[in-house]
Amino acid sequence: MPDLPDFKNLRYLNEVGWFLYRDTYGYNHFTTSYAGERMVWSEMLLDELTTAYGKNRAWVEDKTVLNIGCGCTGELAAWPAAVKIAVDPLLYAYQNLGMLVDDAPGTSRTVHLSVGVEVMPLLDESVDILICRNALDHMPDPRVGLAHLWRVLKQDGVFFLSVDIGGEPTPDEPSPFTEESLARLLEPSFQIVRKQQEPKPHNQHRSHSVRIVAHKAGQSHAKLDRRAILHAYEVAVGAISERPGDAEAA
Repeated sequence: MPDLPDFKNLRYLNEVGWFLYRDTYGYNHFTTSYAGERMVWSEMLLDELTTAYGKNRAWVEDKTVLNIGCGCTGELAAWPAAVKIAVDPLLYAYQNLGMLVDDAPGTSRTVHLSVGVEVMPLLDESVDILICRNALDHMPDPRVGLAHLWRVLKQDGVFFLSVDIGGEPTPDEPSPFTEESLARLLEPSFQIVRKQQEPKPHNQHRSHSVRIVAHKAGQSHAKLDRRAILHAYEVAVGAISERPGDAEAA
């Protein structure tokens, strides 16, 4: 069973409390409910990505989409993607608070993983579209987080990053960026194909935000040695002299 956070820790109280406050009192009032507003946000995010990448909505229909640091926003709820995966270490808390959003009718169901990005149980190169919106500066060590994002993204996949710039560390956003530090962090692993500065940040205490579309740089390599493992197995079970091919050759 996933753990529930200790809300004496401001890191968790600020994260969950922000959503709970808006769930209780409303936010942008696009609709009559916070769940309805979040569905509008999901539609807006889909339009933002497809417009930035020069595609239409049909482009995502056969894709596996991964949303990092989703909170309870249901950012993929309206997406018509084949597979939708949402990762956030506080998802179990949001479920217990009754704050998760149902997926839009006719779309696939979002798989929620209540884990940190550092322990995502996903295979290498299993994701077509990677969404990291207002999450990178929430990570204790963004370099470690990005390494795992790079790992799961397919070689021809798309990385959409939206992150605030400026400000000081806070309990729930411990890793603020400058334009320069963000570029240095991304440069080894991702090739930026489009970058846009937005005057309005996600957090009012930041300077502004940037939206980035990037591709994976470099290639993944197998981390296990097939021959070494097979040889170790054969030695362990005494099977070296019993190979099927050897018997046929004799």
